[in-house]
Amino acid sequence: MEINAKNPEDHIQHMLHAIIEQTQSIINDSHKQSFGSLEYFLEHILVYQDEKQYMSSEWHIRTPRWLGEYGNTPEEEELLSDIYRLQAYITETLKGG
Repeated sequence: MEINAKNPEDHIQHMLHAIIEQTQSIINDSHKQSFGSLEYFLEHILVYQDEKQYMSSEWHIRTPRWLGEYGNTPEEEELLSDIYRLQAYITETLKGG
């Protein structure tokens, strides 16, 4: 994933789009998910992207509580890593770390 330092918002949108596509892929294939409740997360992340919440003080991405705590699939683990990377990027770039 290439970081575009000139326009952090475009990079955040790109990262969000990738997370959304990854989430939809997991939802559409029951073998890729362990608990089947990523629909909640998908709804939240779509609103988060559409309303550009990362530009406000309400920037934290609300992930399902079980994500990262139980026996997740490799796809879910990768999704969680991407979410953490995005949150770190937002913190460093937009919030001054």
